[in-house]
Amino acid sequence: MRSPPLLSIIVPTRQRIDSLRQMLDSLARTAAHPEAIEVVLVVDADDSASLAFRHPSLTLTHVRVPPGQTMGTLNGEGYRASRGKYVMLLNDDVIARTAGWDDKVLTRLRRFPDGIVLVHVNDTLMRENLCTFPVVSRDFCELAGGICPPEYIRYRIDDHIEDVFNLLGYLGHKRTIYLPDVVFEHQNAVQHASGPAEYHSLPDILALDAPRFLALFPDRKRLALELLERIEGPLGPDRAEAARNSLRQLEDPFALRRPGRLIVETDVPIGRRVLRRLARLGREVAAVWGRALTCYRQKGGIGLLRAARRQLLPRRLRKTP
Repeated sequence: MRSPPLLSIIVPTRQRIDSLRQMLDSLARTAAHPEAIEVVLVVDADDSASLAFRHPSLTLTHVRVPPGQTMGTLNGEGYRASRGKYVMLLNDDVIARTAGWDDKVLTRLRRFPDGIVLVHVNDTLMRENLCTFPVVSRDFCELAGGICPPEYIRYRIDDHIEDVFNLLGYLGHKRTIYLPDVVFEHQNAVQHASGPAEYHSLPDILALDAPRFLALFPDRKRLALELLERIEGPLGPDRAEAARNSLRQLEDPFALRRPGRLIVETDVPIGRRVLRRLARLGREVAAVWGRALTCYRQKGGIGLLRAARRQLLPRRLRKTP
């Protein structure tokens, strides 16, 4: 009998075989230990092609579900079928770019024997702003009652998981680790000619999921208190009351999304990081120069000065010419 996998990756998918194959190929190609990875494909019962799909280098577990389920339900079904000590939520439109990504992620997860940790890879779109593809432990999921609430139709699942750890950080235990150099390139992007690629949500679905996220804020606060007790042991009356009072004062979950909430770690040598930063600055300078030249050609020197003033002066100090 084969030993259970160390990492289970949950991937809801429907009729996107080419994208799914590309994603799985990239995982297998870049993982240091593909034999320790289980990919749980959550597939609609009427999607025969995805149910029959196999991969030569990865262990696949297929979960058959009725069509039309919410993303929260799909992830939950995948979690219940998974066997790994750690669990990751992933999309089928992703390409893993970093060699040895599994070792880098698992090293951070193992740092916390209590299992209360969130690892955050670089999706190339949200980056440090949101943990788009969360990696957590089964210990965490058991305390949380699953990987995520089933109510979420499509969005705010990653927000929900990250917010629990933001609350925990607010209580004094920073347990979210962001790995900027572990790249899982998200292909679901809108590319603008004058700027970087962006992720665009569907407004009608987001309008339903956003209120759910806010409504579940008290549940996340209760979970954060449970995690606190898992980390510190039984809480004395004073510590418990102080923690509850701290959380009561919080009304806006987005107020916790400050840069300092993350532990940012990199395995890239300092010299290479400096070169990357210089190259990025060079691209930024070139972009600014290009925009300035275009403005000068179209609007002349006066137009260029006005544009520079709009960029450099605070709004309250600007005067209409």
